[in-house]
Amino acid sequence: MKNSKLAFSACLLLILTVLNPNLAVAAGAAKLVSSTPAANSSISSAPSVATITFSSSIGDVGNSVSVTAPNGERVDDGSLQIADTQILIGLKPLTVSGEYTVDYEVDTTEGETFSGQYKFSFVAPAALESPKPEDIETPTPDLNKETKSSRATDFFMIGLLVLSILVLVLISRSLRKPKKKKRKK
Repeated sequence: MKNSKLAFSACLLLILTVLNPNLAVAAGAAKLVSSTPAANSSISSAPSVATITFSSSIGDVGNSVSVTAPNGERVDDGSLQIADTQILIGLKPLTVSGEYTVDYEVDTTEGETFSGQYKFSFVAPAALESPKPEDIETPTPDLNKETKSSRATDFFMIGLLVLSILVLVLISRSLRKPKKKKRKK
């Protein structure tokens, strides 16, 4: 009985350690958990931020993330935001198709330093030609044109006004003080 409880406890601890990333951090196995855009993914719409999630809380200082376009130009705007285990970097609009590289070096609150990189592919949409202002026709409404619906609305409103006056007259007549009649003895 004692051995089965011990075996059950050991299995439960093992399962919790595997499933709970916070326990894995305590064991020194902190790592990159996920990223957006995902590593080795191909995207067709340009993101405005890149997000990297780690299995450990990130410290407030000593962190750097850069995103580089296929032509070697940096496309991050340099704005880092840290939210517990996530770090976000703002991106400039992506315009070049190809493989982008995200380089990171972050310090955790436990004093560990993570550094590495991952890549994702971006397929820029075909250039769309926007219409010139002179090509766009703007319809101008004819304000003098009378429609059937406006005439019907007029008749409805007049009828409603007459009905409300009639109801007002009937209510005022019913609220008059009745004359007192003398009682016969």
